[in-house]
Amino acid sequence: MDAAFRFVTISIIAVLCLAAQPFEQPTQAEDVNVAISSVGLYELPLEIAKDKGFYQDEGLNVRVIVVRTGLQPTALAAGELDFSSVGGAAIRAAAKGLPVKVVMGWWDRPLHILVGKPGIKDIKGLKNKKVAISSIGSTPYIMVREALSAEGINPDDVIFMSIGGSSARLAALEAGTVDATPLDVAFLEKADKLGLRNIVYFGDVVNLPLGGLAASDQKIKTNPEQITRMVRATLRGLTFMKTNREDTVAILKHHLHISDAYAGKVYDFAMRSLNDQGDLGNKSLANELRVDRETLGLAHPIAEQDVIDWRFVRAAAARN
Repeated sequence: MDAAFRFVTISIIAVLCLAAQPFEQPTQAEDVNVAISSVGLYELPLEIAKDKGFYQDEGLNVRVIVVRTGLQPTALAAGELDFSSVGGAAIRAAAKGLPVKVVMGWWDRPLHILVGKPGIKDIKGLKNKKVAISSIGSTPYIMVREALSAEGINPDDVIFMSIGGSSARLAALEAGTVDATPLDVAFLEKADKLGLRNIVYFGDVVNLPLGGLAASDQKIKTNPEQITRMVRATLRGLTFMKTNREDTVAILKHHLHISDAYAGKVYDFAMRSLNDQGDLGNKSLANELRVDRETLGLAHPIAEQDVIDWRFVRAAAARN
């Protein structure tokens, strides 16, 4: 009985001690809204960081929202979005005076292939041909013009037709409405099945950045800590992409709904364009600023500090 009494007494004391401990509420993850223009390869670093729990580790609940590219900078400046993943649009908006800046990059070169009718052997074959783009001034439009100029071809000798996104452009090419179009490399499998010709991978011939993170000047000023955590987690996603091919291919396959055979091919293309440092190469950035100045018709060069803030990437790199 004494032993039983002692056991009950000890149990009661233990329960009382536990009850006396302050009850800690679980930390609530901070909701963060990130805009993408459409589901594709360019936002893969975000998808990996979400899938592997890197944002969760930073106390962030990242919610990806599809928003038209042209609307993202304005929504950022208005505080309706936390981040945009379309860096080029943010740079152009900032150059026109909108209070937004790019705070991170991850693709130094495009993730697009030029696909055409079987009779077109190379990019020189586009002369006097119809090329589908999303719109005049868009990234696909700029890529084609830059690639043509690099081959000594006058871009004005090509007939550009504004069709829409990659799916619509591929449909136009299949229907024979156009002769060629740049497509997200994720469409490689569909293009091959249609018997189309893969003419060139733009990442091999054009130095222009793609994707990245942009934030408003207001967020940079009032909530830099959130930006630091966002950048730090996304950098982990970039490192994971580069060093874990098998796992990344599996995530890529699920995200883009492509077969095993093509998921590996798409990954290999992507690695040729990746910048895992979280910034942009000098040549790619210089070309972006030059092209944007020409597109916007600005009289003076665009100053890097007016459109980009690398402080958060530098801080994350120094910590690592």
